[in-house]
Amino acid sequence: MTSGEPGFGAIARAMAEALRANAGSASGATLQLRHTGSAISCRAWNNAWANLSVDLLPIAKLLRGRPPSALEVQLAADGSYTFTARPDIATVSPGRLVFDPGFRYPGHPRPGLPRPAGTEPTGAPTDPAVLAEVTRLTSEFAELYAGIKGGPPPWASGLGEADLAAAEARIGVRLPEDLRALYLVADGDMRESGLLGPYCHESLGRLVHHYLDGEPGSYGWDDDPDDDGLVFETPPFGHVKRLSRNDWWVTFGTDLAGNFLLVDLDPAERGRAGQVLEYGRDIYGPPRYVAPSITAMLTEVVEALRAGKYESRYGATVAAETGLREEPRSFDEGISDAADLPATVAGLAGPELVQQVYLNDLGDVDLAVFEPLTSLRSLSVNRAGAVTPTIRGLEALESVQIHASRVELAALAGHPVLWDLQLADSPAPLDLTVLRTLPNLTRLSLEGSAVPDWGPVCALPALRVLKLDMAQVRALLGSGHPLPRLAALFVSGRTTLPEMNALRLAFGEHDAAGTVTELSGALT
Repeated sequence: MTSGEPGFGAIARAMAEALRANAGSASGATLQLRHTGSAISCRAWNNAWANLSVDLLPIAKLLRGRPPSALEVQLAADGSYTFTARPDIATVSPGRLVFDPGFRYPGHPRPGLPRPAGTEPTGAPTDPAVLAEVTRLTSEFAELYAGIKGGPPPWASGLGEADLAAAEARIGVRLPEDLRALYLVADGDMRESGLLGPYCHESLGRLVHHYLDGEPGSYGWDDDPDDDGLVFETPPFGHVKRLSRNDWWVTFGTDLAGNFLLVDLDPAERGRAGQVLEYGRDIYGPPRYVAPSITAMLTEVVEALRAGKYESRYGATVAAETGLREEPRSFDEGISDAADLPATVAGLAGPELVQQVYLNDLGDVDLAVFEPLTSLRSLSVNRAGAVTPTIRGLEALESVQIHASRVELAALAGHPVLWDLQLADSPAPLDLTVLRTLPNLTRLSLEGSAVPDWGPVCALPALRVLKLDMAQVRALLGSGHPLPRLAALFVSGRTTLPEMNALRLAFGEHDAAGTVTELSGALT
């Protein structure tokens, strides 16, 4: 049997030979590869071993220069094998099918956000008053620095107005006036003098590179359909728009340890244009609010040095004692084995700032107990007894994950903003009829749960992402209901490429991308 793109014969045989070399005499061996064009990942198993080690080098040589694809060989004990390849299936075992690559969860905008006032690159010179203030602050810093270190701070030379205008024309954004003024003083501080406290500003060229690398703007957090997707709010609330990315976030600085500073030109109602946020390796959750402006950062550093509150460190750094890295109250909270859950919730510090709760190892529980947490957006209940998800009083709640012996789903009725519901491994049959009353339910996960009727799932008007196990997928296909028009389908556990190809055809008739290659052969 041969169909699809020619040239896969040698690859199929190499995969079968590599699999036989490691599977031994066991039958039912399978090797799955994901070739990205520059790297290869694999998964292999047989009827005796859940994981096999396979030599990929001979296969990698054959795949060199070929376009990305998913590939699979199934090898029988007699040496016969079948091979399947398709370029548009990202992952098997677990299965991942994306039908709408442009789909985004709520709060995950694609490029093209409206331009805020004052961001048009006009080429006008920097505001003289702002320039004077930044010059005054940086000059005082340089004077204090010289008194501490015995010499001037090791800044790069300042730029001219023409350099700023050219860079702004490239990115299509006028920078905040105080950031422009900072570049007129110094085109970067990569030896970490301490001018911005624990951070340093990068060169204007690096700013342009950051902005134009990938989608314009900064950040980009959990934007794929298999990411968690929930966007939390930066405290203090009301200052930063609750978005995963923004065209008008401009990265300009770093701590040289995997974290970055950006200026926000599109603030929320209580914020101000030019406020400074931090994101990166050590920032879990939303971007962290640093300061209302670069001028405010400079002022805080200079005032600390003036008061003698600093540490002269090895190298070029003078570390001012500032509040620029003060950590806010964590947005999440874990609660385990609570003997008195209402008292535990009532005793949480800063309850109005709690946005995510993990509730672990409890008996029966009614989720109405969390109503004092007025900003709660995500609630995960793990290893519980009977759960009654009374959430009508949790007006901000967008995501509920429940792993329990029984779930009284009727209590979910009519919640206006809930868009993510995960009901894993529920042994008691789930009556999903109530889900029709959830107007924004976008993602539904039911892996391992008993679902007697698939009609309510197929009738959900906002459903775009569905997560099931393979047995549930088969039951859904056999239910006779019109299938939902999905942006993505995820199948947990072990799946095969032929199975995933069949699912793409069943769920994605509107998507004709990808040519299937199938062939068979035998090893001697």
